[in-house]
Amino acid sequence: MDRGIKIKKAHPSREISNGYTIRRSAIDYSIPLITNARVASAFIYAFCKYEIEDLTIKSWDEYKD
Repeated sequence: MDRGIKIKKAHPSREISNGYTIRRSAIDYSIPLITNARVASAFIYAFCKYEIEDLTIKSWDEYKD
């Protein structure tokens, strides 16, 4: 049994404009938006697994090799 996410090939213009409005508003108001199911799942897993005390804050330069 396939339990994947089904994406229609033909989208009504209303659905497309709703999606655009949501993404545009997220950008305009600096609100993170996750639109990918795998990324959402990984985010929720990490959010539930770790406490704030477990995380360290690093500067961007510390991630470069």
